[in-house]
Amino acid sequence: MDDLDYLFSTAKIRAMESRLLSDQQREELINTESMADAVHKLEERGWQHPDFSSREAMDKCLEEARSESFREIAAFAPDKSMVNVFRLRYDYHNIKTLLKAGSLEKSSDGVLSDCGIVSLDKMTSAMHEENYSVFSPAMRHAVENAREILGRTQDFLSADIALDRACFAEMTQMAKNSGSDFLLAYVKLQIDAVNLRTAVRINRRGLGYEYLRTAFIDGGSVEISKLLSELTPEVLEAAYETTGLLGAAKVGGAVLRGEERLSALDMACDNALMAYLRTAKYIGLGEQPLVAYMAAREEELTAVRVIFSGKLSGLSPAEIRERLRESYV
Repeated sequence: MDDLDYLFSTAKIRAMESRLLSDQQREELINTESMADAVHKLEERGWQHPDFSSREAMDKCLEEARSESFREIAAFAPDKSMVNVFRLRYDYHNIKTLLKAGSLEKSSDGVLSDCGIVSLDKMTSAMHEENYSVFSPAMRHAVENAREILGRTQDFLSADIALDRACFAEMTQMAKNSGSDFLLAYVKLQIDAVNLRTAVRINRRGLGYEYLRTAFIDGGSVEISKLLSELTPEVLEAAYETTGLLGAAKVGGAVLRGEERLSALDMACDNALMAYLRTAKYIGLGEQPLVAYMAAREEELTAVRVIFSGKLSGLSPAEIRERLRESYV
């Protein structure tokens, strides 16, 4: 599409960006003396009667907020496929959940998401009846492959990895089809971040190269072969030196040396992704602001969950603060 096709959507997104929680506003939420005060501050930012009285109520509230965001953006986005790139992960989340619930004969109530491309009713029926006609060909193949793995090994981790690989492959193809280099680069950066985390975690657990090879996701900018040698801080930095994840790779090296915790690596990866998205703030017209806002809104919902979960658990402001990622605004 021509940039002019995004004239209205860019103006709309800029207005929506102004409602995102800034670092200062998140700090105000953290420092409120009561849950009621924190909820009131959210309402001042346009949240409609948020109910954070319990974890169950909070999860339902955030799920509804996420679903409403997708509906709102899809209503004016010139290319709906870009919205679907973000919704796809919830389809695969539901597939994982329903596969495990079926195998373990457990309920999936309260765990499924209605934010995917496939409606929850159709998803549930398809998985129970093993009739995948409502799925994309790629998703259909992924489910059949995961069922085969579970039937043969009962290895849920291997099935999850196979589904993650399929999810990212489908996201990559959808991003390519959209014609947005910005969106495609973001998907690739996510894959690179997943592989960086995987490499460090598996190395820490001493599981070996063969296990590492099966756990990596294809499609990123970093060649997987660079991570299949003896993993050292120097190898990590060399592999990621031309990417936006170099800083995160240095943190990964510190984790390998025992100087940092794995949570520090997770935060560094997430902050690197946000730094990439912030480049869209300086683009006047195009699909980039729309793509960045969708990711920023996801991050905001995660931040709200961290803050209010911390309050429900009685964590101190400092303990909540150290769990938060950088904001978009």
